[in-house]
Amino acid sequence: MKVLVINRHALKWTTGPNGDYVPAEPSDRFLITRTFGSGLAGHGPQSFPNVFVLDMEDRERLEQVARWIIRTHGVDFLVALHEKDMLLAARIREELDLPGMYHERTLRFRDKILMKETLLAGGYRKLPRFRKLAPGEVVESVPWSGKTVVKSRWGVGSSQVRIAADIDAVNGARAELERMGDELEIEEFIEGPMYHCDSVVRDGEVIFSAPSQYIARPGEYGPGRVAGSVLVSDSNLREKLRREDSEVLRILGMESGVTHGEFFRRPSGEFVFCEVAARPGGGGIDDIVAAGYGVELIRAAVQLQCGVSPDLTHGAKQPTTVAGVIGIYHSADGQDRETSDVLAVPGTRSYEFAPQELPGAVRHCTDYAHKIIVEATTPEEFTARVERVVQMVRRTEVVSEQDPAAEMRARVTT
Repeated sequence: MKVLVINRHALKWTTGPNGDYVPAEPSDRFLITRTFGSGLAGHGPQSFPNVFVLDMEDRERLEQVARWIIRTHGVDFLVALHEKDMLLAARIREELDLPGMYHERTLRFRDKILMKETLLAGGYRKLPRFRKLAPGEVVESVPWSGKTVVKSRWGVGSSQVRIAADIDAVNGARAELERMGDELEIEEFIEGPMYHCDSVVRDGEVIFSAPSQYIARPGEYGPGRVAGSVLVSDSNLREKLRREDSEVLRILGMESGVTHGEFFRRPSGEFVFCEVAARPGGGGIDDIVAAGYGVELIRAAVQLQCGVSPDLTHGAKQPTTVAGVIGIYHSADGQDRETSDVLAVPGTRSYEFAPQELPGAVRHCTDYAHKIIVEATTPEEFTARVERVVQMVRRTEVVSEQDPAAEMRARVTT
């Protein structure tokens, strides 16, 4: 078996024995990656001896190189784990007759209008009201009250999402995002907390699912603020989220892979679908699922895209610990410092510091300066430990206007 991996992440799992995420001999593993965003961080030549380093923003060149590797070396499977590469990988698989998800099916997990239209056609009604925007369209009114969400049909994370308080703000956001070359939609803003479900799907069946709650809504990021997510502890809430997620994946026709679905919960308790991706969630979500359930989502995603069924028999059916990832964004001046003292806080499983890649505002919801995995036995203990961790980081950073302790107590209802 020969496998090509297209990568945009820090590849810690390529080092040492963890290269076996890819079920092929090292000499049969091929890697396309980048230098930006720590795309070579942790790379081990003993695990991936065949490496091609590219400017990943040159989409045409990326596709040419991927096709050349596949044809020249007789590659059997193509693996892609980043949202930006899912359609490219699907199209190459289909055109070169490789196994895995093809373009039409993958498109339902990328085009946010097609995604919701497919759900409506399948009888799913728990959606925000929405419609697509024509290029240059001036919005005169919306059929809902309150705020409006303006976002790209193809956006990644929250970087191409704007929350507009009125029609003037809607049109301002539309103009701003359109200048970036985006095709857009608008939809009703849903009040209430936001959750995500991270699932493993094999041959159309959900064989594992881990529901979590975002500590802050993904659009609410900025210098020095606190974000992240925590595994849901309440069993009834977990099962409701799992049912919603399974229904969405069934209608969209997910075949085999790892998914990341997002849902709002209204004050009434009703869940409302946001969106779903056919790839693992980022920003430390895989770490908390491994801590709470013993399931490695990245490993499962790689294996499924290589035609291998992951062994989940060791995984827990319910979380064995309250595990969460805490992300603290870079300060406004970018002069953040490593704060490894947080490892002394009980329950701190890991700490990572990332210097700011580009100057300026926070660009993505997972662009953390500090990423800390915290565990506890109860939600209350978790919140207390997180407060201690945030306070320790705050002692070395510029304090933001946000009160992280109050934010935790107000939002985390696991």
